[in-house]
Amino acid sequence: MPSRVVHFEASGKDANKLRDFYSNVFGWSFNVMPEMDYGLVDNGGKGINGGIGGVGDAPSGSAPFYVAVDDPQATLDKAEKLGGKTTMPVMEIPNIVTLAQFTDLDGNLIGIVKDDPTMTPPPSTAPPAKNPVTWFEITGKDAGKVRDFYSQLFGWKYNMMDDYAMVEGDEHGSGGGLGAAQGDAHAIWYVEVADPQATLDKIASSGGKIVMPATDIGIVTFGIFNDPEGNRVGVFKGGDQQANGN
Repeated sequence: MPSRVVHFEASGKDANKLRDFYSNVFGWSFNVMPEMDYGLVDNGGKGINGGIGGVGDAPSGSAPFYVAVDDPQATLDKAEKLGGKTTMPVMEIPNIVTLAQFTDLDGNLIGIVKDDPTMTPPPSTAPPAKNPVTWFEITGKDAGKVRDFYSQLFGWKYNMMDDYAMVEGDEHGSGGGLGAAQGDAHAIWYVEVADPQATLDKIASSGGKIVMPATDIGIVTFGIFNDPEGNRVGVFKGGDQQANGN
């Protein structure tokens, strides 16, 4: 079974301000764990859940998404054999999660978590989010090499649309796409919104920076921004087919 994208994350020096930003822009609420300075986002069963946290004295934040795997260490070892680089060794937070991070061939930061059924949270009681995270995207200098790297690492299979590879999602994981970088490579998560340009305008007025204005390519309208801590994130509007990754 292919590995699934199951969690998104953003972090920064001032986690409270960062959470306020995302709450203001997307209406998200957080279950904050003060001892970790980490706020969990519950999308109410629509899309994937995530977290916004602090990074202490780190110079900047990061916004990876996380892929569930059976064996994090074996996955890191394989990523390195394929040309990636471990940036966070396997770390266990007791009774919560086992996680790690690596960079791919283009320097994109990717997280992995142990796919442990014993740590599966109970069904959400939160209402479905109006602005859930339902898509991820990875780009690189060579789209073919990007596809091969992740196919070998996570077992992903693709539905091709020209030179863009679509990864199917399901009720347990986000759908996504892999393609050639138009400029800098990136690995980002996308928030599904009703009006991408209006959302980007709100983001700009709330302290974010627009990287790409709302762009309509027919099947989807999307844009990209940096949050106040410099984390790069996307917004999009598409039909049910695109939102579900089918």
